[in-house]
Amino acid sequence: MLFSMAAEATPDAAFGPRRRLALVIGINDYENYSKLTNPKNDAEKLSSLLQSIGFIIDSSSLAETYAYVNRKVLAFELSIKPNDVVLFYFAGHGIQWEDQNYLMPKDFPKFPEINEADLKEIAGILKMKAFH
Repeated sequence: MLFSMAAEATPDAAFGPRRRLALVIGINDYENYSKLTNPKNDAEKLSSLLQSIGFIIDSSSLAETYAYVNRKVLAFELSIKPNDVVLFYFAGHGIQWEDQNYLMPKDFPKFPEINEADLKEIAGILKMKAFH
């Protein structure tokens, strides 16, 4: 009886240790919008804290440009396995359009240069799959 209770109390027992993965992005300097002072520092501090409690963090995940953020998000998504613990953190500018929220990379274009198709492409790329 005690053994079965212990197994129920530790879900990792059935699956082995769970990986802890984090994608942390902090952007201070924007090409077309006001510069920020804290996001990169916040992202670096959070990365250090998460590493200290066992998270795996790619040190280059302090991404900036759209192309780089896109590659990082896709690579991160592909690295996720069932039962992983996953954390996504973004510090920087964001925008809301038609009740949808979007994260802004460093090279995000100024309005009106951006159009609905661009926003939909960005939304599709930045959507994260939920793994249970």
